[in-house]
Amino acid sequence: MTKAILAIVALVILACLGLPMLLLSAVMGGGSGACSVATMPSTNASGQPADTGKWDADQLDIAVTIIEVGVTKGVGSWGQTIALAVAMQESGLRNLPYLGADNDHDSIGVFQQRPSQGWGTPEQLADPAYQAGKFYDKLKTITGWQTMLLTDAAQAVQVSAYPDAYAKWTNDAIALVDQYGAGEIGLDCSAMPFGSAEPAPRNPDGSWPEETCSVIPDPTTGTGCLTPRTMHLVQQATAAGWPKPSCYRVDDHGEHPKGRACDFMMTSGGEATGAQKARGDAMAAWAVANADRLGIMYVIWFRMIWTPEQGWHAYDNPYGSDDPSGWHTNHVHISMYSKH
Repeated sequence: MTKAILAIVALVILACLGLPMLLLSAVMGGGSGACSVATMPSTNASGQPADTGKWDADQLDIAVTIIEVGVTKGVGSWGQTIALAVAMQESGLRNLPYLGADNDHDSIGVFQQRPSQGWGTPEQLADPAYQAGKFYDKLKTITGWQTMLLTDAAQAVQVSAYPDAYAKWTNDAIALVDQYGAGEIGLDCSAMPFGSAEPAPRNPDGSWPEETCSVIPDPTTGTGCLTPRTMHLVQQATAAGWPKPSCYRVDDHGEHPKGRACDFMMTSGGEATGAQKARGDAMAAWAVANADRLGIMYVIWFRMIWTPEQGWHAYDNPYGSDDPSGWHTNHVHISMYSKH
């Protein structure tokens, strides 16, 4: 089964990205059309697998089934995390039978899906893999689910009477994906809203106009300035649901002091893991896919840097310190063209 999963992951990545190579630590696709990142299994800040001892063997079997189906559906770690949180809330990771008057209407199984609402027959819904597949199929129809809060994405699928109940399972779901997931972020390219950014203004010949640092102050820091093109990036990233960035800063190198770079934090400071890593992967992919629309010169994320000329390749950390900030494992960095 493990070999089959790895083969499927590789096929999804290659189909979406046309990757030039697979690396042990990280795999990134080159070119402006790259839409995902694949990594080895992630761990928590201590470097050890997250504690999942609260679940018994039957519950873990169901969790692994949900994760495996998520791999075949190409929803990545964030999709798997959403599905696990839903299953935890709906059934406690138990394959519940039809319980008649003791149940919620005709709900069945791990996700408590109902035959009367078109999820499938009672026989089909008795299979956790079938239910997981139906959940992922519905999730992928929700526009922008990749950047939604877990509880919002879960509710968009489940339409529960208790929509806020899913949030409390976030950490438990992340822990299981961390320990039992393939560590991949191979997302279905067709489902990702990557081409949605509004293009920045260009010259009549298609080149980028030269810009000065004229947006004063930088609204993300309250000081310094931004170029109009960087301001446009901030607006488009905000509209896409990515974290608020920090852009201008005083420095002796790079684009930040020129108002042409922004950092989008995925954590409060430590290295990103689990859903935080998945969100960073997705944002980096969004930036690459929209680079030509927005005037992006390069993207740095998780020890890798993307440029239009070279695609994704190893980042050598020429200026940063040996920590999550220096290696960009806690934030996505985006630098913009001044003219091109």
